[in-house]
Amino acid sequence: MIRKVFKSVLENGLTVLTLPFKLIPKVSIQLWYNVGSKDEKSGQKGIAHLIEHMIFKGTATLSECDINLITHKLSGYCNAFTSYDYTGYLFDFPTQHWHEALPIMADCMRNCTFKQEFLNSELKAVIQELKMYKDNYTASLIENLISTTFQDHPYHHPIIGYKQDLWSLTRDSLINFYNHHYIPNNATLVVVGDVDHEQVLELAKKNFGHIKPNWNYKKEEFYHSPDLKSYQVKLYRDVKQSNVIMSWTIPGLSNKKSYLFDIASRVIGAGKGSSLYKKFVNEYELVTELESFVDELFEYGLFNIYFKPKNTEDIDKIINLINKELSNIIDTLEDSDINRAVKKTETDYLSLIENNSNQAYEIAKYFLATGDEQYFSNYTLYKKDNLKQEVKEFISQYLIPNISNTGYILPIKEKDKDYWLKIQEISDKEDNRILSNIKRTAEIEEGKCVYSIQVKPPKVFSYPKSQSFNISNGLKLLYYNNPVLPKADLILDFKSKYYYDPKDLQGLSTFTSLMIEEGTKNYTANQLADFLESYGMTLYSNSGYLGLSALSNDLTKGFEVLKDLLTQATFNQNAIVKVKEQLLAEINDYWDQPMKFVTQIAKQEIYKDHPYAKNILGTSESIKKITREDLLNYYKTFLSPIGSKLALVGNLSHYDIHENIESIFNNWKGPEVKNLIYPNIVPIKHKEINYPIMRDQTVLCYAGLSVRRTDSDYDKLLIFDQIFTGGVLGSMSSRLFDLREKTGLFYTIGGSLIYNVDLEPGLILIKTIVSNDRLKDAEKSIEEVINTAIDSISQEELTAAKNAIINSLVDNFSTNYKIAYSSLFIDNYGFSKDYFDHRAQQILSISLESVKEVVKKYLSIEKMIKIRAGRV
Repeated sequence: MIRKVFKSVLENGLTVLTLPFKLIPKVSIQLWYNVGSKDEKSGQKGIAHLIEHMIFKGTATLSECDINLITHKLSGYCNAFTSYDYTGYLFDFPTQHWHEALPIMADCMRNCTFKQEFLNSELKAVIQELKMYKDNYTASLIENLISTTFQDHPYHHPIIGYKQDLWSLTRDSLINFYNHHYIPNNATLVVVGDVDHEQVLELAKKNFGHIKPNWNYKKEEFYHSPDLKSYQVKLYRDVKQSNVIMSWTIPGLSNKKSYLFDIASRVIGAGKGSSLYKKFVNEYELVTELESFVDELFEYGLFNIYFKPKNTEDIDKIINLINKELSNIIDTLEDSDINRAVKKTETDYLSLIENNSNQAYEIAKYFLATGDEQYFSNYTLYKKDNLKQEVKEFISQYLIPNISNTGYILPIKEKDKDYWLKIQEISDKEDNRILSNIKRTAEIEEGKCVYSIQVKPPKVFSYPKSQSFNISNGLKLLYYNNPVLPKADLILDFKSKYYYDPKDLQGLSTFTSLMIEEGTKNYTANQLADFLESYGMTLYSNSGYLGLSALSNDLTKGFEVLKDLLTQATFNQNAIVKVKEQLLAEINDYWDQPMKFVTQIAKQEIYKDHPYAKNILGTSESIKKITREDLLNYYKTFLSPIGSKLALVGNLSHYDIHENIESIFNNWKGPEVKNLIYPNIVPIKHKEINYPIMRDQTVLCYAGLSVRRTDSDYDKLLIFDQIFTGGVLGSMSSRLFDLREKTGLFYTIGGSLIYNVDLEPGLILIKTIVSNDRLKDAEKSIEEVINTAIDSISQEELTAAKNAIINSLVDNFSTNYKIAYSSLFIDNYGFSKDYFDHRAQQILSISLESVKEVVKKYLSIEKMIKIRAGRV
C-alpha cells in the first residue's frame, strides 16, 4: 500500500508535509516546533510548556478567547502538547474549514502578546496540572526514572518544570524564549486528511511565507555519559496495589531503530503471546499484569518492563527471574516469535493510520527526529532479513541487569502517613502563599476575530449503511464492505451485560469474558495467544462484548477461533484462580484512582437497587465468591447467539459473508436471554459524600440523573452538553472551561450531561481535580455555573453547538470499528438505516426555548450529589 508524504520547504525554511487521506471529510493540521523542555536554561524549567499554554491566550490580532471561539464556531478541535524534544499545536477541522487553522497558526508564530494578567491565571492552572501529574503515580514514576537515568542531560528535568521556576517566570522571559525558538526554519507544518498537497502548499505560502526566518538559529548539543551503575526509585503512596518498572537506556528516535525496538518489545513483553507474559502471568503466576513498552525520546530512549506483583514480597525474586529470562530469550528465540511480532506490528499500524490526527502526529515526530518525511509511511518496510539476530543483539547489548534502573510504587506504611500528610500541608500552604500574590483582575476578553469567520455547510458525505441477515442459530449479522485498508474489525454484542450479574456476584460477566481467553478444548491460553498474534490479530473481551481485529485475508481464521471461544471454553480451575487474582488486583488498582472510582460511587448512590448501580469489575467480596459452576452457567446461559449481534466491517470483497458466517457459526447454540425488568429510579436530592484517600489533590464530582437515549429530551441535552462541557468535540469553548480560564482554580474540568445513556437513564457527571486549599472556591464557582449557565445561553451558542454535532457525525464512520459500533447503535435502538442521513435535520429543528426548558428539568445542584475524594 503506497502512502507517500509530500514535502516542500518554503523560502523562509518552514517545512510542509502533506498526506492525503480521504476516508471522511476531516483534516488534521499540526504545527510542530523543534524545541522542547531540553532547550530550557537553568531557572526557567517549565517555560516551554508554559508557552504552549500561553500561545492560546491571544496575539496582536486575536483576543484571549478567539482561538477557542473560532475553533468551536467552525466545529473543530484544538489542543497542544510539549515534550522533552518538541512542542506541537493541532487543529482538527471539517474539510470545509480546515484552511482557517493556518492564519491562526501563522499569527501565533510571531505575534503572541503574553499579557501578564493572562499569565497570572494560566500559571495557577499549570501549578494545578503539576499537582495532577504528581497524583498520576505511574506517570510520575516514569518521570522519576527518566530524571534518575539522565542526570547529566536535560532530560533530567521534568517537562512541566519546577514550582520555584514557574513562580519566577515573567512575561519578558517567555517572550525571549518564544522569539528565539518560534521561527519558520524551526517549524514543520503537517496536514493529513481530505486535502491535496498543492492546495496545502499554496495556503502555507500565503499565510507563513512573509514570516522572517533566523538563519543563525542553531540547536544546542547535549551529551549523556553511560556508566555501569543502576538506581532505584521508590514512591510510597496510599495504594493497595504495588507497581514496578524495570528500565534500560536505549538509542533514541534519531537512530532510526524504532521498528526494531517495537519488534523486540512484542517478543519480550508486549502482548499475551510474548515470552515474559507467558512465563510470569501464565506459568510462574507471580504477576497479574506485565507489559513492555518504549519511551521514545529523540536522543535516547527507555525500554521498560512494567509488572504488578501478586505479592510485594516477591518483587526482588521477579526482577531476578526477568533478568534470567531475558538471557534465555537470546538462546531460545525462534523465527515464529519474530513472525508473530511482525504480523502484530503490521495490523496495529493499519489501525493507527485510520486516524488523521494520529498519522499527523507520527509523521511529524519521526520527521523531526530523523529528517525523513517517509519514515512513518515506510515503517513496516524495515528490512527483516536479519531481524531475529538484531533482536538478540539488542537484548544482549542493552538489557543488561547491572545497568537497569528500577522504579517502585509501594503502599505507604501506617507509621509514615502522618509524615506524608505533614509535607502535603506544608506544600499546600506554600502554594497558597505564593499564588495568592499572583492575581488576575481583568475579565476574560471577548472574542474579536470570531465574528468575521464564515461558517460553511458540511461537505456531502455518504454515510455507510450495513447490510444484515439472521443466521439459523438466531445470531444477527450486520456487515459493511470498506475496502480502504486490508483489514477487518468485528464486534460481537451480547444481549447480556454487566447489569445482568446477580447482585451478590457482581463482576461475573467480566470474569467469564476473561476466562474464555484462558483456553479451549483446542487451545491452551498460550497456544491461543500464539495463534492470534501469529496472524496479527487483536482479540478483546469485556462484559457483553467480544471484539476482533485481523488482516482481511485471515478473517476466516478469526471466525473459527471466535467460534472455538464461544463453544469450547474449558474453564480450567487453575486458570480460574489466576484470573480471579488478576481481577482482584485490577479492583485494587481501580480504587487507587479517584478520578475513576468517583463515577462508581455516583452510580451506587443514584441507581441504588437498579442494575446500573453494579460495578463492571465487581467487588473484592463478589469476585472471591464466584465459582467454576457460576462461570460455566453464565457461559452457557448468557453467551447465547439468540439476541446477540455480530457487526463486521472491513475489506470483505473476496468473501461470501452469508455463507461464511452461516457455515462457521451455525453450530453455536444457546437459550433465549430474558429481558431484565428494571425498577423505577427514585429521584435524588442533594447530598455530600466524602471518600478519604491520601492524594495531593481532591477529585470533586457532581452527579445527577440524566435521560434515556430514546427520550425526546435527549437531543436538547446533547446540544447543551456541547455548550456546557465541550460535548462531542471536547471543545475548550465551554462554560466549564471558561471557569478554568478565568479562575485558574483547576487544570482540567469536564464531564457529560448524557453519560452512559442507554435504554435506561444515564448520568449527569461533572468532574475536576483541585488542590485542597482551593476546594471551597472551586465548589462555589462550579455550583454557580451549574445553576445559572442555562439562563444566559444565546442563539449564537445554540447554532455553534448544533453545527458541532452535525459536523461530528462523520466521526462515527472514521474507522472500521466505529462503523461497526454505529451499525450496532442503529440496530439496538431500532432506528432506521438512514438515521444519520436525517440526523442534521433533527438537530436543526430544535429551538432555544425547548433546550432551556429541558435543561432546567435536569441540571440543578438540588438534584445532584457532590462527591469529594481526597484528604477530606
